[in-house]
Amino acid sequence: MSMNEMTIQPSADKQDAALWDLVQSVDLLDIRILRWHSELHDLQARTVDEIQPELESEFRIDEQSIQCRWTLDTQVRDSKGVKVADIGLTFLQVFAFTGRPMTHSITSGLVREFVEKTAVISVMPFIREAVQTMTVRLGLQPVTLGLARAGSTGPESYSVRGG
Repeated sequence: MSMNEMTIQPSADKQDAALWDLVQSVDLLDIRILRWHSELHDLQARTVDEIQPELESEFRIDEQSIQCRWTLDTQVRDSKGVKVADIGLTFLQVFAFTGRPMTHSITSGLVREFVEKTAVISVMPFIREAVQTMTVRLGLQPVTLGLARAGSTGPESYSVRGG
């Protein structure tokens, strides 16, 4: 083991411990839909061939909670690459502090890591259901977003059920 590996490891363990400390100190209180938008551009369209969802997050923290705002915008395209619909969602996710004492300080970087590794996993079922519902209500094939992996910016895959 090189000297660099020895110095990096304790820092990673300390960071993991701080994240675990934060995870144990909050409870998911609420998930709300702030924006639910879909627009069909082609009334004859029925098939979906491509969707590239872009999921963005931002957060705010105060003495009582961590609030995460998730925004997803995507275009739905057919097999010829023609845009047939737009979908847009915004969710607000609120985590309340439980009163359990934290042994680590809460920094902006720690909250960002919490959002990217923990919060995203709990909000994805809501986003997945919303995208599937919206595509069906537009008269298109149902789109199911894939899983979001901890540390990813959102789903890396999707599937379309035959119609």
